[in-house]
Amino acid sequence: MVSVWKKLMTMATVVVTVASMAACGSRGGVSSSSKEIHIGRTEVFDGFNLDQELLNESYAISSAVLEPLIRVGKQGKELESGIAQSWEYNADNTALTIHLTHGVKFSNGKTLTAKDVAFSVEQWKKGPNYGANYSSIESTTIKDDNTIVLNLSRPDTSIPAFLSYAVAGVVPDNFAGKTEKQFWQHPIGAGAFTVEKWSTDGDIVLDKNPKYYRKGYPKVDKVTNSYVSDSNSIALQLKSKQLDIANQVDAVTAKSLDQNLIADVPAHQTPTLIFNVKNEYLSNKKVRQAIGYALDYKTILSTGFNGYGEIPESSLPPNLKGATKASSGYYSYNVSKAKELLQGIDKPSKPLELMYSTGTGQALVQIIQDDLEKVGIPAELKKVDGGTWSASLSDGDFDLNIFETNANSPDLIDAPSYVVSTKMLYSQDDTSELSKLIEQYKETSDASQKAMIVQNIDDYLTDEAPYVVLAAAKVIVARQTDLKGLEVEPWSCYYYDTITR
Repeated sequence: MVSVWKKLMTMATVVVTVASMAACGSRGGVSSSSKEIHIGRTEVFDGFNLDQELLNESYAISSAVLEPLIRVGKQGKELESGIAQSWEYNADNTALTIHLTHGVKFSNGKTLTAKDVAFSVEQWKKGPNYGANYSSIESTTIKDDNTIVLNLSRPDTSIPAFLSYAVAGVVPDNFAGKTEKQFWQHPIGAGAFTVEKWSTDGDIVLDKNPKYYRKGYPKVDKVTNSYVSDSNSIALQLKSKQLDIANQVDAVTAKSLDQNLIADVPAHQTPTLIFNVKNEYLSNKKVRQAIGYALDYKTILSTGFNGYGEIPESSLPPNLKGATKASSGYYSYNVSKAKELLQGIDKPSKPLELMYSTGTGQALVQIIQDDLEKVGIPAELKKVDGGTWSASLSDGDFDLNIFETNANSPDLIDAPSYVVSTKMLYSQDDTSELSKLIEQYKETSDASQKAMIVQNIDDYLTDEAPYVVLAAAKVIVARQTDLKGLEVEPWSCYYYDTITR
């Protein structure tokens, strides 16, 4: 989601967070126990059904319970051992052998084996949202309880990165005897925490998993993650120390805080304006490109994001190792060029509807509406609740929409793979050309070839314009200064098990 503002700051409509003191029955300050952490979230929780998770907040919560095979290293630049102790490809990158860490147990006490991993692979593959990331896994071969081979239908060097995704959490074989529906409501994982209770727009309470395989972790006994839609509360809760961590803090609130509370996270988030190409007017690429030139990016950044970020230079998230810039330059504010592209094109039969969630700053959509008006494109604003907004994306039921995307692993192919798996970032555009480029990337292990392919991907997305990037934004995470072990990745996720005071 995006949280940005323009002229009337006091009219900003944002989704922000407060943390309850449910665990200790008080709201008078940070938990009296150093073994409890309270996190505030600014997004609704998508639930534990792995393939249905859309938002970074959901990724962090889910992976604390349903841990993936591979962990991401510091600053999001490397992969590290976890449930998978090691892994290696064969000579032609068509088989990946994974060696599991010995002694890993699920929270129900049963040992995690290669059979559980094989079952999990099948769940990941069948998902309509993320299944494409694992489509090259043709079959699995169980060598022994701690060794499994992923047999690939084609060379695919990106699989380890995708095994670090939160949506690739390891689940027990046959859902531990539960129905799939029952399991997602009451998940059993090998992560650092177990679920005491959860709701999409309320408290999520996680308890320490005493059977967790990483010795000495987690560092705390309980994590409470709370949600509330009150933009004033986040600052009050942080200042009064009722909140240990606040995620996805909006720029206005961040500016009101002691800047020592703001975690250092590089610009990476890419808030986008998505075009539904099923709309007759937006199906014309020239219209989409014209909108790209119609937007005042400096105002969006300086006023909307209060300077927390950078002007976009690419269709892909920045600040990953080897990240690209569009070869011919990315879209910039150029009203004359926008009008030139629109010459000879009839106006839409009715105003375009710009849908956005209650978590998106009112001023951002106002900027977009005003900028479109300047080039003769009428647009109406439609604010909806988070559930309706999410459904509109999945169903393709919108004209224009606001959505933030980012990578979730160190691999450069991460973000474009997500674009493909979500029907060109929910634009409903054709995925065939981008899919070909992604397959070329996966087939080679040569770093220079990979870099060239990513550049081609960036240039293709810039020209095709299923969406335009509004800013290279910083996801703002605020935390109390006495916290230790909070390592926020560029995409704003972090592991709960390392946090302590």
